[in-house]
Amino acid sequence: MIEKPIFSDPNHFYIPIVSNAIEKDLIKSLEQSCRNTESLIESISKGLENHKYQEDKWTIKQVIKHISDSERVHSYRALTIARKDKTSLPSFDDKFFALSDNCENLSLKVIKEEFIAVRKSTIELFKTLSQESLDFEGTGNNMVFTPRIIGWLISGHNSHHCSVIESKYLKLEKLVTTTPIK
Repeated sequence: MIEKPIFSDPNHFYIPIVSNAIEKDLIKSLEQSCRNTESLIESISKGLENHKYQEDKWTIKQVIKHISDSERVHSYRALTIARKDKTSLPSFDDKFFALSDNCENLSLKVIKEEFIAVRKSTIELFKTLSQESLDFEGTGNNMVFTPRIIGWLISGHNSHHCSVIESKYLKLEKLVTTTPIK
């Protein structure tokens, strides 16, 4: 079982993101958030996949792609730290990633399949880490991380963005489908 990290500082930067993660075990959390995300994606009507709830925001497809891109980066960080590589890992700018994410040429189905593949890889990575390696420390984006923190960040980050899709992107569809026509 991979439990949530214990933070010595109650104002720690990661606490709000980690608190979005469901379950008590990381593997179960990653599996359940994957199922939840699949269901959410499958509920999105074709007309909304390129929807932005605000002009300066990403489309739904870009949000899902962002979850996968971030997960890939964070999984690499977890692997590097777990293998005791002391390389200071660079930051990544999700805005630059989104500028060249190719979402306009990809269907939501393809983006969903990629998400599932990335998540399966992440789960397998964390299943193979030793309990000891989960708490090795390393630096990424000039912050101290452990693989344990990173795993829970991945799950919490996913849950956060799914909540945003439900509350902001799909709010319009719910209003349209639930408002009676006069």
